[in-house]
Amino acid sequence: MLTRATVLIATFLLAIPLIPVNAVSPAIVSFTPGTPNVDIGGTFAASMLVSNAPNLIAYDITLIYNPDVLTATSATLSGTLFDPAVHNVFVARAENFPSVGLVRYAVTFFSGETANPSSTGSSVLNLNFHVNDPATVPTATASDYPASIIVRSQIDILSNGDALTIPSINNDGLYVPPADTALRSVGCRAVTGGLNILAKGFNDGLFCRVTNTGAQSITAVGIFSWQSVGGQVGSTSSGLVTLSAGQAGQLDATLTVANANDIYIVTATVARAITFADGSVLTIPGPTSTFKVVVNTGL
Repeated sequence: MLTRATVLIATFLLAIPLIPVNAVSPAIVSFTPGTPNVDIGGTFAASMLVSNAPNLIAYDITLIYNPDVLTATSATLSGTLFDPAVHNVFVARAENFPSVGLVRYAVTFFSGETANPSSTGSSVLNLNFHVNDPATVPTATASDYPASIIVRSQIDILSNGDALTIPSINNDGLYVPPADTALRSVGCRAVTGGLNILAKGFNDGLFCRVTNTGAQSITAVGIFSWQSVGGQVGSTSSGLVTLSAGQAGQLDATLTVANANDIYIVTATVARAITFADGSVLTIPGPTSTFKVVVNTGL
């Protein structure tokens, strides 16, 4: 039997709509470009874009990044929806701390003014970044890459005369050094592609011939992975080879085959290698090719 209290609670719950009448879809806050294509030592411009926030009145955005990898050299409202030269705005926070990898801006319009970002996103903050050279940052390691640029945000819109904080979806950035287009693969293969092997543990040489078509030296490494018809799986890599401008070279490695008839499908990748002060090595994949090694032990 239902008690009076149970009936009252049930009646109250039924009166609550499943979806609030004033519910709004989340704003989108994006770091752009999402994946900056800039080499070590270079610079790039970035923006914080906001979309799906009609009657935008204020924001509080924080960027968190690894200061061993990147340095935010500047942050500005110029040319944005909150440009102080164009609009009456109050800047509550304008913080850029490169040593710890943090940028925070909190800005609001005065006098009831609002902005309506475009459907593809409008900038509310413009920034410039420098990509640090590991040679000048002794604390950097290969494990720092890829390096995330984390976005945290609070977005406020004007609704019925009041400031309303709405949900937001944050799209982070990600930095990884690009493959060096000057590093060209001339070809990869096995020393002996078709074999007649009677001894278990026979080593077959693998190699990639490469050339540096650029004006700067490049350190390269060959990465070889394989899977055989017989179920053998493995990988190995060459040593590091530094090529000066215009120099050609060869990246050598070894495949040890089993004493059984088999066909190995080998994928060879020519990669750029960056060595850090702690001895760790970051490899950035470049051109890839595939070839076969056939093992025939005889009948």
